[in-house]
Amino acid sequence: MRTRGRLLAAGVALVAMTLGLVYPANAGELSSVDSREDVRHYDLAEGIDSGLPGTVMPDHHDGDLRRYSVRYTEKRIRVVLKFRDLTRTEPVLTIQARFRWPGGGQLNYAEALITGGEGNRSGTARLTTPEPCTIEHRISYQRNRARLSFPAGCFSSPRWVQFNSMVLTMDHETEPAYLYVDDVFPVFGADEGAYERFTRRIRRS
Repeated sequence: MRTRGRLLAAGVALVAMTLGLVYPANAGELSSVDSREDVRHYDLAEGIDSGLPGTVMPDHHDGDLRRYSVRYTEKRIRVVLKFRDLTRTEPVLTIQARFRWPGGGQLNYAEALITGGEGNRSGTARLTTPEPCTIEHRISYQRNRARLSFPAGCFSSPRWVQFNSMVLTMDHETEPAYLYVDDVFPVFGADEGAYERFTRRIRRS
């Protein structure tokens, strides 16, 4: 009976991983897979409203998020994004790592933004916090991967953070005519008044 129970538990764990359910590596880390072939195209030539709700493009591989991980240690917050492909097929790539955390009796929000384009494929990064904070980042087109990290003190080292991410490839950084978008939880084109979803709480380790 004990052996059967162990086999059943192992089978459940394997199914959970296969289905891409979120599972923690430790108290301060979260990893999960993202659905494949779910990049959505938005035609914005006649305005943002005309582009909604967009069209799923299963054959569009560039920027298709496959896996993500977030690690929150005492000193740093680190994010790794793994893509199905990252082949520079569009002129501009923007990665938004979005965070929510408690502090001052409220929920606080910020984004780590990485933008790369023609002539600067390695990209530039910034954090949308009131005080300037330096982000370390790297985009590897050969490994279809992007990394970023910054000091936990940028968020005043809260007890926990939550995460979401949106990846956009487009023709132009400002006023694009079209977008290809993949996200952990939908952000672009959400119904008016809808709340943005985030991952479970990732506690500082």
